[in-house]
Formats: sequence, C-alpha cells, structure tokens
Amino acid sequence: MNIYISGRHFDLSEGIKNYAREKLSVMEKFYDGIDDIHVVLEFTAGTNNARIQVRGDRLKIDARAKSHDMYAALDEAISNLERQLRRFKDRLHSHPRRAGQEDVNAAFISSADIWMPAEGSELTGPLVIDNIDSLPRMTTEAAMTEYELSGGHCMLFHNVDTSAINAVYHASDGSSRVVELHQQEEEKI
Repeated sequence: MNIYISGRHFDLSEGIKNYAREKLSVMEKFYDGIDDIHVVLEFTAGTNNARIQVRGDRLKIDARAKSHDMYAALDEAISNLERQLRRFKDRLHSHPRRAGQEDVNAAFISSADIWMPAEGSELTGPLVIDNIDSLPRMTTEAAMTEYELSGGHCMLFHNVDTSAINAVYHASDGSSRVVELHQQEEEKI
C-alpha cells in the first residue's frame, strides 16, 4: 500500500506527513485490497481541507473534510474513509443485492410503473419500479459513490437535488453515469 501526501497553498510539515502516514497505515486492516492512498491537504480562504482518495481492487473511495485545524480536518476525513470502507466490505461480503437496485431486464409487472431513460443515454430501458417511495433519497454524488461500492448493473434513486428519479449505470467507456428517468405513459388499447 502506497501513501502519497501533498499540500496546496501552504508548506507541508514533516509532522503532519508523519501524522497522516501513522493514521492511514492501519487502513489495510479494514480491506487488504488497497493499492494507493492519495492525501491532498489544502488551505483556502481560512479553511483547512483534507481529501483522501483510496484506490485498489474493486475499490474507489473519496473522503473529504473541512475544519479550522488541519489535524482535525485530516481526522474527520479518515473517519469518513473508515466508515466508507466498512460499508464497502459489508456489501462485498454479505449484501450481493441491495434494495433500490433494479435489474434492467426485469419482467414487467402490471401494477408497477414503467420508466424510460432520457434521450442520449446508453442505458436501455424500460425500467420497472414497483414503488418509487421505496427508492433511496440521496444526492447525485452520494448515489455514484454507493453505486461504485455496490458493483451492480444499475442503481435507481430519488435525487434530492432535482426531485427526479435517476439511474446510475456503467457507460461503455467504463465510467459511471447518471441519467434522469421519465415515467412512460400507459398505452390505451
């Protein structure tokens, strides 16, 4: 596991570097598939920002925190990172399917609502949602993080920023994308 530490807009002391290395060296206890940890400490507009990026086997986690003290910002970011690693490991080992995820090829259910992705999306529809009230409510950023940790084909969520139903999916280039869904009108026979 490689740990890289950099500072922006201030001189990075050996004390803060050693503190960060000491705190992050225990991350392999949480998950042994960690390859690299990148720490960026930044001072802007009187606020200390800490960002930690962890990359590894099926793993891509970002944790951020702000504080008036650099050590406090780093501690909070590490705490966020530990929480995300625990959730990742729990899902990896005991939760192969999460509520709110739908299989794109799901059979149509007559009582369900049928939703279609917006135009220009690689996600093919239609998608069947039994109960939109059961979808998790989250921001786009939180949904993308949750989706990348879950490793599923597609994840549906209620976007709290736009009040719309969205789907996160893997595009053909390997990146995660978000698309807004629109309810399909029922055809009258």
